[in-house]
Amino acid sequence: MRMKEDHMKNGQLKAGYNVQISTEKQIIVNYSIHQTSNDLTTLKFHLNQLKTLYGEEQFQQIENITADAGYGSCENYEYLEEQDITAYIKYPSFDQERKCKNSRTKQQNLKDRQKLYYNEVEDYYVCPMGQRMTKVGEKQTKSTTGYIQQISLYEAQRCEGCPLRGSCHSARGNRRIERSHQLEGYRLAIRERLLSEPGIIQRKRRSIEVEPVFGHIKSNRNFKRFTMRGLKMVDLEFGLHALAHNMRKMAA
Repeated sequence: MRMKEDHMKNGQLKAGYNVQISTEKQIIVNYSIHQTSNDLTTLKFHLNQLKTLYGEEQFQQIENITADAGYGSCENYEYLEEQDITAYIKYPSFDQERKCKNSRTKQQNLKDRQKLYYNEVEDYYVCPMGQRMTKVGEKQTKSTTGYIQQISLYEAQRCEGCPLRGSCHSARGNRRIERSHQLEGYRLAIRERLLSEPGIIQRKRRSIEVEPVFGHIKSNRNFKRFTMRGLKMVDLEFGLHALAHNMRKMAA
């Protein structure tokens, strides 16, 4: 996988592990080791492991979960909804949307499909030129975890000769967009939740909850590389570091 520490700056691939932790007041209550660089696919496994460790009754007491945009996916939002857990998890474009909204020199991006008007009753979008983009089909996508997502396809009708063609899209033919209406519903709910007063508090809390734990283990304890090999031994090695961190934290 590609590491954050890339001294050669060439995106070279290295053997490594993805460590996930859950914390409460900077105490590590669960950790899991993954052989994937993508955080999206780690959340369900991590929480199911937490349920196994502490039992169904304790797991049901979890009211909310806060995580960064790396975990924001339709699959994870749906899973947390099924578990009756409130998700304070950004979707990938949340910060960019906020940055553009607060910018004094905003420039309209006609290629941004999020800004297209959608008529929910008649199920069509409106392109920047004002013409309808009607539904032309559907497809399914399947993630590496087996999660199936329904995608709707929409297409404009007369893009040839349009004065906005160059700034609207660069593909041949008419403009087409793909939308998961389930994900769009989650995005609207998540945006409203994150911008609420409890959401702002939760976002601030994440920066002083999980990040300092990783910072302490990596910088103060100088643990930046695993000395063991194999998933089982790496799991054991990090477990010892997590135990040492918790003991030091509780003794402070």
